[in-house]
Amino acid sequence: MTETPKVTRRRFLEIGSGITLVAAAGVLWRANERGVFADPMGEAYAPWQMWQAPEYANTPLALVAAGILASNPHNTQPWIFRVTDTQIDILADTRRHLGTFDPYLREMHLGLGCAVENMALAAAPNGFAADVEYAPGSLLDIAGRDGQVLAATLRLTRTVAATDPLHAAIPVRHTDRNPYDTARPLAAEALAGIAHDDDIRLWLFGEGEARDRLGAAIVEATDEIVADKQMIEDSHHWFRDGPDEIAREKSGLALDTAGLSPALLAAAKFLPALPAEQSHGAWANQTRDNHVPTAALLGLIATRDRYDRSQALAAGRFWQRLHLTAAAEGISMHPLNQPVETIDRERQLGSEAKSEARLAAITGDESWQPTFAFRAGYPTRVVRTSARRGVADVVV
Repeated sequence: MTETPKVTRRRFLEIGSGITLVAAAGVLWRANERGVFADPMGEAYAPWQMWQAPEYANTPLALVAAGILASNPHNTQPWIFRVTDTQIDILADTRRHLGTFDPYLREMHLGLGCAVENMALAAAPNGFAADVEYAPGSLLDIAGRDGQVLAATLRLTRTVAATDPLHAAIPVRHTDRNPYDTARPLAAEALAGIAHDDDIRLWLFGEGEARDRLGAAIVEATDEIVADKQMIEDSHHWFRDGPDEIAREKSGLALDTAGLSPALLAAAKFLPALPAEQSHGAWANQTRDNHVPTAALLGLIATRDRYDRSQALAAGRFWQRLHLTAAAEGISMHPLNQPVETIDRERQLGSEAKSEARLAAITGDESWQPTFAFRAGYPTRVVRTSARRGVADVVV
């Protein structure tokens, strides 16, 4: 009969130490693979440093390099640029749409307008005057198209002109989804004086019944979106799970910019990605518990016709200018566009226009149609950059 070897205390400790080392190595490998302790880096983030690269200086590509850093929905970057020496066409790449989140490409055009504003700001420091022409017509006529659709044109002429101070804010403007500093009030006057087209109107709410009602409308719309399976699936399509996906796609939403605390961010990176229902449920909780209650200001941007293409582009330009102005003053901003997204969704489904009525009750003026909702306040954390496709990826 074979005698069972005796496991001495020393041998037991040797075995245990080996298991611990293997486990630790596995943890470190997983942490490295998922970028748990690393700041975002690599080619996907290079456009934030390359936007004033010498090779672009005093060429139309310098304007494109500024345009690709603009605010845009879900970081879809829905743009293509057709460039000559004297003209840049901004094309809506309708393949990069948000589905039921944006069935009429309204938010896509807001993002394209943001890119136009950055490009217009980059014209003077690169020796150009830029005359902007919007594509006419209704968003309702182009919804459902698959491909590239002209949205706006910048006609360039050589000139010497002063640089707008907001040009310097382009690389420091980021969407801040973190909680804001509730100990620092923010007066509406800080953001109220920014020039805009006659077809644009801004509301800012710091306190009072209207502010409370807008906050409640944002939370209620978020809950409605989370209950809509198709909407959260279309949104989830743009979530990037880890550094490899970010490096490949150079677009979309990532955990680094989700507004999580450092400890929760590390844990979320380490674990597998959550399914759409859970991740969007967490987003709803953030909206209710952090985004709305910590905002110093809630705001609405409205147009006369939210489905007019030129007005949507102009509203996007205004939002970009507003956000750049805030960034230059150390103020954080974050779109909370859920109450308008549910307006689009109700229209698409042919259901009761509850969301439209919610916002009309807040503004008190049905002649203006809100197309963008947001929050503002002072930051509590450093905001990380989002991935971006480079100039070579978006120019034809």
